[in-house]
Amino acid sequence: MSITKTKNGTYRLRVYIPEEAKSSLGTNKKVIEKRFKLRSEAKKYELELQNKIDKILSGEGTSLETSGSILFSDFYHNIWWESYKAGQTTSTTKPPSQATIDGTEIVFRKHILPMLGNYSIDFLNQNKPVILNLLTAKAEEYANFKVVRSYVNSIFDWAEELEYIETNRISKTIRRIKATKKIRLQEAKNDEDLYLSQAELQAWFSAFEEDLENNKLLFKDYVLFYTTFFLGDRKSESYALQWKHINTKKQEIQLVQALDKYKNPKSTKGNKKTTFRIPTELTDLLQSWKKQQKAELAKFGIIQSEEQYVFTYIDMKGNVNSPLHADYLNNKMKSVKRRHKELTHATPHKLRHTGATLAKQAGTSLEAISEALTHSDTLTTKTYVNTSNVVPMAVGEIAYRSLKK
Repeated sequence: MSITKTKNGTYRLRVYIPEEAKSSLGTNKKVIEKRFKLRSEAKKYELELQNKIDKILSGEGTSLETSGSILFSDFYHNIWWESYKAGQTTSTTKPPSQATIDGTEIVFRKHILPMLGNYSIDFLNQNKPVILNLLTAKAEEYANFKVVRSYVNSIFDWAEELEYIETNRISKTIRRIKATKKIRLQEAKNDEDLYLSQAELQAWFSAFEEDLENNKLLFKDYVLFYTTFFLGDRKSESYALQWKHINTKKQEIQLVQALDKYKNPKSTKGNKKTTFRIPTELTDLLQSWKKQQKAELAKFGIIQSEEQYVFTYIDMKGNVNSPLHADYLNNKMKSVKRRHKELTHATPHKLRHTGATLAKQAGTSLEAISEALTHSDTLTTKTYVNTSNVVPMAVGEIAYRSLKK
């Protein structure tokens, strides 16, 4: 065994594994090599591993995988990951989607494993100050810290479930860590930056109309922009619309699904199904687009049906009638912005904020806006309504006027 200091200041531990101990340790390598930030951490792991090897050779020990001395990274790869993909590590009713799985893998690879991977599960569980300091530093640099905290806690909950550790001792500790970078970013934002004013929104409508008239924008993209704004929905829900969801006679649209980043249909956020009444302006646009799409699809020998997605395109691989890419509407809005420098920056999600905020300014109740945004409660809606409350009469004046009666 040897511990050497590397050029970048870390400590490399190399441990020779006897042939007789390989299977019990779950490895086929002659040498286990690990890197640590501190020499003391490398020494601690060296002693733990040597003790385990000695027990295995004497016939007293069990494998590394059956004790808390397993490394965080090994537990993640060999124990937790497959269970997570099967939906066993949470109380949800179904396994995570492929898009969620891919996102989880990125969070572990980029943030969690570089931070905790070389510590043993037991060491972290027994040393709260260590994990507290590491995660506090991560909260300072990574805005989506809540996801990191949730996954780390899941690892230790699963370790407890499978009896690698007696109990998850860090759960309460890490819940106290605040997502400090996200809080700073939120405090730095001005309300006015989160939505478009009436004049700014009108400028966007005018720009889309001008580009359509000058043949710099497809009619389909024009209709997509208006559909997403009028519904105030998530762009993934607009992408998932099929003609069977649209009743132009009744002037109704049903939002029942969304598309994930792989263009696969999934349920809407909160598994909600909502029917919207739509204005005549949007109804006329959709009727015109349906006729045009039918003619365009016929050129490729495709018959338009009720199952047909309302908005599709020819993708980069030449696939005809492909569901829209996740960034499709963002890119179209960027192209319009490049042609009209005077426009205020906007995204599909900012359109959602804009609709909610302008509706509130026009006197619509928070409850009605919440229902239109398909939110589960008004607490979420308040983050979309970026305007102060308008109080028609202060309580002091109300009390004063009552005295005069």
